[in-house]
Amino acid sequence: MSGPKDRIFVSIAVSKPDGGLEALPGAIKASERMAAWANAHGYISLLVNDNLFAEVTTDLLRNKIAKAIEEVTDRTALRRLVVFFAGHGAALGIDDQNWMLSNWNKRPTEAVKLSSLQRMLEYYGPEQVTIIGDACQEFSARFMDTIGSAILDKTEENRRDFELDRFFPVDAGRQAFMIKAKGEKEAFCLFTEVMLDALEGDAPEKYFETIDGSRHITSQTLARYLKDNLAIEAGKYGVRMDPRPHPGFYTDRIYYSAPPPGGPGTPPDAMLAEREPNPSDGVGEAATPRRRMVGKVNLTAVKNVDSHLPALREKRREKVDAYRAAAGEEVRDHFETGCGICFTGTAVGEVRASRGWLSQDYLPPNWYRLELSDEQNPLLWADILVNLADGSIASACVVQNFITALHSYENGAVNVLHRPLFSQYGEGEDVIEMLGKMQAGLLTEEQIVDAAADLRRGKHRVLTMGAIVAQFYDSIRDTKGLRSIAAFYAEHQQPIPLDVVLFGGGKLYAKDGDLLADIPATSARPPRSQTEQRRRYTFEATPEVTQHPVAGRIPWMRQAWSAIETADCDPSAETWRALALSALPHLGTGPFSQVRREGRDALFALAGVTSDSEDPAHLMAHD
Repeated sequence: MSGPKDRIFVSIAVSKPDGGLEALPGAIKASERMAAWANAHGYISLLVNDNLFAEVTTDLLRNKIAKAIEEVTDRTALRRLVVFFAGHGAALGIDDQNWMLSNWNKRPTEAVKLSSLQRMLEYYGPEQVTIIGDACQEFSARFMDTIGSAILDKTEENRRDFELDRFFPVDAGRQAFMIKAKGEKEAFCLFTEVMLDALEGDAPEKYFETIDGSRHITSQTLARYLKDNLAIEAGKYGVRMDPRPHPGFYTDRIYYSAPPPGGPGTPPDAMLAEREPNPSDGVGEAATPRRRMVGKVNLTAVKNVDSHLPALREKRREKVDAYRAAAGEEVRDHFETGCGICFTGTAVGEVRASRGWLSQDYLPPNWYRLELSDEQNPLLWADILVNLADGSIASACVVQNFITALHSYENGAVNVLHRPLFSQYGEGEDVIEMLGKMQAGLLTEEQIVDAAADLRRGKHRVLTMGAIVAQFYDSIRDTKGLRSIAAFYAEHQQPIPLDVVLFGGGKLYAKDGDLLADIPATSARPPRSQTEQRRRYTFEATPEVTQHPVAGRIPWMRQAWSAIETADCDPSAETWRALALSALPHLGTGPFSQVRREGRDALFALAGVTSDSEDPAHLMAHD
């Protein structure tokens, strides 16, 4: 394919990671085949795997990718960047995915954190980014200490939005599969081979889109092909793989263009392999036999029964039930001071506030009222730090006119919910249940977008909703959605949850220990679903907001910590960023913010709390 070299394809594979993970020889083959496809289709192809290099590390990837981008941007705009990975992956929450590099078990940053990489790429100016991950999204305790890396360093360039395509073989909490070698057949990664069938044009006619009279595989048709065919192919091997493609390109959407019959540009015979008939094409839909740039792998296998699914479904139901139980715990609906915090679940220890006066007079154990400097000011807040039974420290932001409920589980994780004063019993239960379903991997991408639209409706009554929805919008790099949420908080005279700003909702400033944010205006956009169509606030324009108070100095949820490095900070907020990055290596488990015992001092410094032994039940912290 001729034309300017303005597209880069990074093909990564880690087949022999440390930490006792199973070797994946098929990952090497996947990376080589995808790199060969990219090279044949006009991309600058960058192949990095642990067959070519002794180890695949963050430093190696940073150097290789940054150099390739610089070589393109020195002479032209970077039109498209594709990042492909084959190997082991893990998910700590919905759209909180890490790809494990060679030394992930030795250093918690030796993994590619996808959400961080996507945000960091905004400083490198690509017009389009494609993320392809042939990896599991496993929920496992062994990956809980993994922090991951954005890989690239932050540049001095201004952030630029890009179009984003993402193609994953499975949803959060589920496994992707490598088919092991058998006889003379080498091991291969199933998702990669199904994707290559479409990328090489071996798809029924219904998956081709006609543009300017020519036939093409586009973002949208590639997504449909994966949805329709991966599960079928996986079923032949007795496993389940339901892909989660998210096509987001809207300008150049083409990945493959069918050559005209007998036309020019046909590759030399030495590079080709005959296409085998595809039984899944359907009667009357089989494509005309053609030649491929990357030889086809025969995917046919004997079907057997997957005995693991019932146990997996039961485990997920148990997780959702645990979240529902937390939502039903008794929480006070008001305090005389206008705000406070209630602890439920397992017993907690020392409690401290970053400002104001905590007291327990005439209250049941583990209920604390908080008196801030002005009961009438709805923009006031304080970070609360609490010792948990396992020695870790959890945090929650208490906001004036809201009751914060923190539930601690026996496994050390916590849930946090912000209910308005005098709210009805059970308000916010839908948020907790939705969070449970997300963490259990029970929501599809479409359900997540619709859930975000529905949850936004109540974000001013249950503040936690804003932080949860911000995760959804961050995962698809919808900065307009983030800024829209922030603007509506300002309109309602409420502080903006820190997470919303961190993910890209605005620029952070620091003044007298507080964080403030500038929020750019947004333009209207088309609704993405029928649910959004019924909720005008999800797509209407919002005004610019300047120097509006931000709630908290500590991110509300674990996933937002990954956005600290890439957050847009004024020089006045760089001290805050440094304190936050000092606490980052000590993050604990669970969806909300907590650090392990050794991170206590770093978290206290970030919140502005002294770590002495004063009685926490009557503590006046500095203002």
